[in-house]
Amino acid sequence: MTIVRTRLKRELEAESLCGEPLFEVWISDDAPDQSQGDLETAWEKSLEEVRKADIVLVLYTGEAGWAPARGLGVCHAEFQQAWNDGPARLKVVRIGDVGTAPKDAAELKRDQAFQAYFDDLNPTSPAASDVDAIVARSREALREAVAGLVKLGGREARKGRFAYGAPLDWSRLDFGHRKKAMEDALGGGLAEFGAVESSGGWLWPLGETSILTICHGLPGGFGVAAAREMVGQPFLHDHMFLVRALGEREAPAGPLHLVACLKGITESQAMRQLGFPDATIVAAPFGVYVSDPVQKIQMIFLANCRDLTTTRNALCRLAEWLSATGEAANLARRALGRRRVVQVILDVQGD
Repeated sequence: MTIVRTRLKRELEAESLCGEPLFEVWISDDAPDQSQGDLETAWEKSLEEVRKADIVLVLYTGEAGWAPARGLGVCHAEFQQAWNDGPARLKVVRIGDVGTAPKDAAELKRDQAFQAYFDDLNPTSPAASDVDAIVARSREALREAVAGLVKLGGREARKGRFAYGAPLDWSRLDFGHRKKAMEDALGGGLAEFGAVESSGGWLWPLGETSILTICHGLPGGFGVAAAREMVGQPFLHDHMFLVRALGEREAPAGPLHLVACLKGITESQAMRQLGFPDATIVAAPFGVYVSDPVQKIQMIFLANCRDLTTTRNALCRLAEWLSATGEAANLARRALGRRRVVQVILDVQGD
């Protein structure tokens, strides 16, 4: 594998854009030599490079690598660091038919732990077995990663400063009109993902499940009580949303509540908005995702929705996160559970 990594580094560093080098490449072979006893330095250097990287390319053989002490192998730790920092920048090529030297029990145990962790995450990855195929698949993966970074950078650049253009226009609006503009922007963004307007919300298709998604706009900072109160705890009215949906078609899953926040939001703020602490709360690139495993309540807070572009950008990052983590299936499953809970409430009300 050293030959493959060295060849890839040489070829990638020769790539240029408008006469300037396109890639600055670091490979694990560049780390301090752990065989000389400098294990901690080699370990920290490897993880530091992973944290700094814009793109992390993993040539996966199933080997966890050396370890400074009993525990994770360095390859396992690097992969885990890259995944936790953001799987969107992680690209994987699975390597088949790799011959390895005999290993002791500790090395085999580390490999098994890495393989179980990798299989559980199951990242999308092409396979290759010979040197030329590995290099070709790696270049394809990097091309896809660079294109993704360019698109993301373009979206970020279009956001501009909040004191100019569309963000300034939204800032001029009063709370009521700004809330409406935020909700319209969310609805338009959902429509781009195939959602159709229905029952005061949107039917958002995630896989085979159509989820009734209710859009909300929080038109001020979370510290402004008047702005928070305009959203409140909308899940308390889920039975009313579902009644309207039942009047039009077969009951969809949900409701799911999608909240565009004018400014940032923290996990503790999202927890207070939910009203109780015993819930799943995840801070993500788009904002904060909240779900109650018992009542199946789900709220997604999108941060920094200052104008149409930033709102659509946050929604795109949500969709990317759902796809990259596999959380879309869990969201749909909880939404189906929420429909059953709300249906019971409706049945009790009818008695």
